[in-house]
Amino acid sequence: MATSITKARNKKKGRSGLQAKHVQHDRRDGHGSPPSPRGNRRSTKRGGGRSRSRSKEALPPRLVLTTAPHSEVQQREPKKVRVEMHPRPAHQTRATLLTMTKNNQGEGKSGQGFCLAALLHSGSGSDEGSKSGRLIRLVPGIGHFWAEEDLPPPLRDMHSQEAQACTKLLWEPHWQFRPVVVGFEAGTLPDAVTGPHRTDDVVSRNLEHLGDVEDLDALDEQLARLACNDLEEAWPSWAWATPRGLRPGADVASLVLCHGSIKWVWWRPQASPLVDIQFRDNVVERLPYAAHRLHGSDRGFKMLEFLRAHRDCVMMLGLSRTFSKVGGGIPQCPILLLRVFPVLKGLSKA
Repeated sequence: MATSITKARNKKKGRSGLQAKHVQHDRRDGHGSPPSPRGNRRSTKRGGGRSRSRSKEALPPRLVLTTAPHSEVQQREPKKVRVEMHPRPAHQTRATLLTMTKNNQGEGKSGQGFCLAALLHSGSGSDEGSKSGRLIRLVPGIGHFWAEEDLPPPLRDMHSQEAQACTKLLWEPHWQFRPVVVGFEAGTLPDAVTGPHRTDDVVSRNLEHLGDVEDLDALDEQLARLACNDLEEAWPSWAWATPRGLRPGADVASLVLCHGSIKWVWWRPQASPLVDIQFRDNVVERLPYAAHRLHGSDRGFKMLEFLRAHRDCVMMLGLSRTFSKVGGGIPQCPILLLRVFPVLKGLSKA
């Protein structure tokens, strides 16, 4: 009955049966029924453009991330921050190098070792506040002796024949080198390096040669004031192990200045000269002259003979780094003669 009514209405309005079917499908599409494939093609041809435009309007706008503008503080700051670390300026200690001995106990390539003895300047380093300074032994950070390659070139060349020829005079014997001023950064003694008599050792980092001593007369007067009159003032009788050596465990200074005079010099071929020295009431015999390699072929023998004419000299003595046992008994550290400074007022008139 309903079908016949619909056909009658379509005929009245001039619609064909095919168009009436499409109208029914459109109505069903409007009520949410699934569209037919033919209906999809039709909507694609006729209404595809409008559907795409509607979908664009329905979607939210696309989000795009952009950098925020820099503030005034950020614009003033540099783009890259570079951190530079500057070491704290080290305090340079100064001292006057008085003598330097050479041995074959070094740890360098050549096997040669150097021992440096100096006078610490007053108000410098650990001697700050002292008026006269004190004797110190400049040592490297590791070991007892300096290697040849670790010394500054001026100090390294002091044992060369050219340097010895420059200090030799025709009318006088060959002396040791002229005392020089050195600078260094004082360090602490490592616990790994052990040995006797290390109270005067000062670790000297970045050792530097600063130049010659300007006033030698003032230096001689200073050394004369520092020197003791009796050797027992520096090395008491209880510290002695033998007539020429001290006990390794004795708590005494390793470097000593003492007034004395040379009584005799013993020549030894292929070895250092031996010296008999008078210290007030005591005589120490046959002390080896340890700085013999600073001289020429005579090993300082002529210089020591020349100084016998002086009634008063300042003897610089030091304790050997190596100690030995005499006949399997008490160990001893031998005493070495490092340098002799003549006192001008003690020059003999004979």
